[in-house]
Amino acid sequence: MDDRERIIAELQQQNKCLQAQLDETTKLLNISLHDSGLVLWQQHIPSGRLSLYNSEYGKICGVSEDEQAALYENWKSNLHPEDREFAIEAFEAMIKGQANEFNVEYRMIHKDGSTRWVKDRGSIQEYDENHRPLRVIGTHIDITQSRLDQVRLAQLAHHDTLTGLLNRHAFELQFKEYCQSIDEVGGTLMFIDLDKFKPINDQYGHTIGDKLLIACAERINKHCPEHGVCGRIGGDEFALLVPFSEEQQLSQLAEQLLASFEAPFTHQNISVSVSLSIGMCSFHRHDEDFQQILHRADQAMYQVKYNGKNNFALWSPNSE
Repeated sequence: MDDRERIIAELQQQNKCLQAQLDETTKLLNISLHDSGLVLWQQHIPSGRLSLYNSEYGKICGVSEDEQAALYENWKSNLHPEDREFAIEAFEAMIKGQANEFNVEYRMIHKDGSTRWVKDRGSIQEYDENHRPLRVIGTHIDITQSRLDQVRLAQLAHHDTLTGLLNRHAFELQFKEYCQSIDEVGGTLMFIDLDKFKPINDQYGHTIGDKLLIACAERINKHCPEHGVCGRIGGDEFALLVPFSEEQQLSQLAEQLLASFEAPFTHQNISVSVSLSIGMCSFHRHDEDFQQILHRADQAMYQVKYNGKNNFALWSPNSE
């Protein structure tokens, strides 16, 4: 064997050893990435070719490894329509040197049509001789469960856990937000109290009482007008925030609510009937005080209670 052949053989052996080391390193990297849930990706900018270093990307998009044609255009096609523009703009801003890194959260469309949330980060690691971006390395991870947990926490923070309606705090926030954009049409807070609920709750117990509250909430919410807000203020007290103050409209809505409670509620062979006492207070200013408007509507409601229940009344200065 001459020197040339010996050198070629040594280089081939070195290449074989290096390839074995690379395979082992890649194997260990895949194991580590699989445990972490991270997808390590590398993109060759001129060609748009992506290199994905584990199969988690396939799980996010619902495709097998054989189907993962790793191209920049394919990544763009899997983006959620509402997030596509800003995700692409964020990536291209990094490529153009307008941002130091690519760091965004966006949605991708799974093959089954479901939506997955992804946190994606990347930065340029190599430039060509003309200082143009050549290679980007980054990671992305499925954060769908985390996003769902955030939504659930927000739901718990702003909604009544029994009925699903807005709780008192969230209802007040909606009132204040509505006042910020109020116009000459004004608005009205309707305070609704269930008649005869306490005797039913005492007789049949809290389980039946809770079922009744849920059913009542559904009937009240069903009559909430467009752009209106429905909430549970507490106990057997509910409220509607409606975007008008004209008395005829209010009377029509109140009568519809009263009529919807004429039919009894039935659960496990138990049939019970409740009615409503409704107090209303209209408002027209941007700086209305929620507590004051609620108190006035409550006063009107108690006037209905005093006069025999199952009716409605609109607060006026003369009723104080």
